[in-house]
Amino acid sequence: MSPTKALPGLHPKTFLLAALSLSVGWGVRGNFGHEYGAMLPGALTALAVCLMSGREDWWRRVPYFAFFGALGWGFGGSISYMQVIAYTHSGHWPSQAYGFFCLFLIGFLWAGMGGAGTAWPAVATREKLTEMFRPLSWIFAFWFMLSFVYAYLETREATYADATWARQASLLYWMDTDWIETLVALAALCCFDVWDRRFKAFPQLLGLGAAGAGMGCMVQWMLTKTGLSSLFTQWPILQYQVHPSYVEKLMTGKGLSLAEVQADALINWPNLAQAFPQHIGWVIGLLLGLGVYFYRYGKFRAGASLFLYMALGWFACFIVFPVLLGFGGAGFRMTPPRGDNWAGVLGVWIGTAVWLHRNNHLGALYASVVSGAIGGLGFSGAAFLKLLMVAPGNPKIVADPAIIQQWSHWQQANWHSFLEQSYGFINGIAIALAIGLLARVKGRLDDPQRPQRRWTEVFCVVAVLFGLIYVNMEKNVVVWTESKAVPAMMKLPLIEEIQFSAHTWFVLAYGFLAVSGAWLLSRHLRRRIPMIPETWLAKGQLFYVVFLWIVVAMNFERALTGFTEQRLLTEGVIFFNAVLCTLMMLTWPGTSFPVPRMGLIDYGPRFGATLKYAAVATLIAAFGMSTIIHAIYNGNSAGHAGFQKRFGGDALWKTGPISKSKKHS
Repeated sequence: MSPTKALPGLHPKTFLLAALSLSVGWGVRGNFGHEYGAMLPGALTALAVCLMSGREDWWRRVPYFAFFGALGWGFGGSISYMQVIAYTHSGHWPSQAYGFFCLFLIGFLWAGMGGAGTAWPAVATREKLTEMFRPLSWIFAFWFMLSFVYAYLETREATYADATWARQASLLYWMDTDWIETLVALAALCCFDVWDRRFKAFPQLLGLGAAGAGMGCMVQWMLTKTGLSSLFTQWPILQYQVHPSYVEKLMTGKGLSLAEVQADALINWPNLAQAFPQHIGWVIGLLLGLGVYFYRYGKFRAGASLFLYMALGWFACFIVFPVLLGFGGAGFRMTPPRGDNWAGVLGVWIGTAVWLHRNNHLGALYASVVSGAIGGLGFSGAAFLKLLMVAPGNPKIVADPAIIQQWSHWQQANWHSFLEQSYGFINGIAIALAIGLLARVKGRLDDPQRPQRRWTEVFCVVAVLFGLIYVNMEKNVVVWTESKAVPAMMKLPLIEEIQFSAHTWFVLAYGFLAVSGAWLLSRHLRRRIPMIPETWLAKGQLFYVVFLWIVVAMNFERALTGFTEQRLLTEGVIFFNAVLCTLMMLTWPGTSFPVPRMGLIDYGPRFGATLKYAAVATLIAAFGMSTIIHAIYNGNSAGHAGFQKRFGGDALWKTGPISKSKKHS
C-alpha cells in the first residue's frame, strides 16, 4: 500500500467530525446570520479536516486553514434564501421546482466558495499563501474605514446610510446588495496596486481619470442637447421594480398618477442615479478612465489579482442578471423583491474559478466543484427532508382532529433549526470529501525551516479567535439590553460621573482582551509561552476546542434571555454535538504519514465526471424533490414557512413590491 492510500483523509471518522463541526457552527450561524455568522462553521470545519488529514505539512498551516476556511464560507452568508425555502413549501409546483433549483444553486455557491477557501492553504506555496495578506490587509482596512463612514452617515442623514426596515429609501440602496462593500474592496485593490508599484505612472492615472470624467461629462451634455438621453430611460436599461398590474391597481384604486407611482418605485439602478442624474456622465467616464489605466499599467501582484477577479466577477454577474435581465422581477431576479447578492456571489465564484485555473491551482478548483455539488444537493435535500418530516399530522393535509392533536407537539418543534443543522451536517461531509480527496493526491508542501512572514500566523489566529468572535458576539448586546437583562447605561464603579452604554462597556472589555491576546501571540513568536503546545497538531487541537466552546457559549448567551422548550432542538443539539466534537478532536487525530513530493493526479477527467454528477444532482433537486413533495401534500401548502410563490398572479413581487415609502419586506 502506498503512503498516500494510508492517509486518513477519507476515513469515516473524518467525515463524522467535519459534519458535526459544520452542523454545530451552522446551528449557531442561524442565530447570528449573514456573512459573519457563516464564517463560524467555516473556521471550525477547516480546522477539523486539516487536523484529521494525517498530513504534517498541513498541520503547520492550521492558522491559515481556519482563516481562509472562514473567509470562503462567509460569501454565501450574504445570499437571501428564506423566500426560496418558502417557495418549496408553497404547493405551487412551478414555484416548488424553482425553489428547489435555487436552493441547489445557493448551496453550490456557498459550499463551492467554502471549499475553495478551505483548500487554498492545502495547495498554495507558503510564498503565495502569505503574500496575499498584504492586499487583504488593504481591503480590511478600507472596510474598517467604511464602517465609520456608515456610522457617521447614520447619525447625520439616514438618506445615505440606513440599515433599518426603511433602507430601500437610502440613496445607496441597490437591490439590497453589498455593492458598496464590493466597490470599496475594488478601490482598496487599486490603491494597493498604485502603492505596490511605488506610484509609477501616477501622472497617467490622474490624466486618464480626468480625461474619462471630462469625456463622460461631454457625452452626457451632447445626449441631453440632442434629446438622445431619453434612450437611457427606456426599457430594458431603466426598469421600475413594479409589475404593470400593481401600477394599474394604484392608479385606479388610489387615484395616483403614473408619475407618482414611479416616483415611489425602485429602479434597477442605485437610488443615487435618480437623485443625481446630472452626475452620471462624469462618474461613468471616470470609472472607464481608471479602468483603462489599471488595464494598461496595473500589476496586481501578491495575490491581489485573485481579489480583483472576484470583485470584477461580482459586478459583472450582478449587472448582467438582476440589473439588466431582471425585468422588474420577471427575469433573473431570484427572490424579488428581496436582495440579489446571489448574482454577485455567482460572479465571485466564477472569478475565483478562472483565477485558480489560469494560475494552475487545479486542486483548489476541484475541491470547490466537489464541495459545491454536494452542498447544492445538501441544501435542497435538507429542505426536502424537512418537508417529509413535517408531513405527519400536518393540518394542511390531515383533516382528522385527533391525529392533528396527536402530532401537535411534533409540529411545534423548531423545524427550521432542523433544516439548518441538517444542511450544516451535509456541508461538513462535502468539505471532508473534497479535502480528503485532495489530501490523498496533493504532493507534499515543503515550507522553509525558518518561514518568512510569521506575523501572518498571528494575524490568522487573532482574526478568527478575536475578530470573528467579536463581530458576532457584539450582536448579543442588543438582545441583552432589549430584554432588560443588562442595563442600557452603566456607571463606572466608584466614579459616578463616568457613564457608558452597555455596548461601549462591551467594546472596551473585549478590546482589552483582544489586544492582550494579540500581544501574547506576538511574544510567543520571539519567546515561547509554555502554555502553548510545541507541536502543530496540539496547537490545532487547542485552537479548535477553545474556538468551539467560545462559539457555543456565545450562542447560549444570545438565546438565554428568551429561552423556551422549542430552543432545545437548537441549543440542546448544539451543546450535545459540541461535546462529541471535543471528544473526537482530542482523541482521533494522531500519527502523521509520509507524503510524496509530487502529486498523483490529473484533474482534467475528474472535473468532467464531477460536473456530470452536479448536473444530475440539479435535475434531482429541481424536478425529483419538487414532484415528490407536491404529491405528498396534494398541491397544498406545507406550512412552517410564509406563503410565497415565484410565479402566478399572486406572486409577492407582483402584489407587494418594495417601494420607498413602505416597510422593507
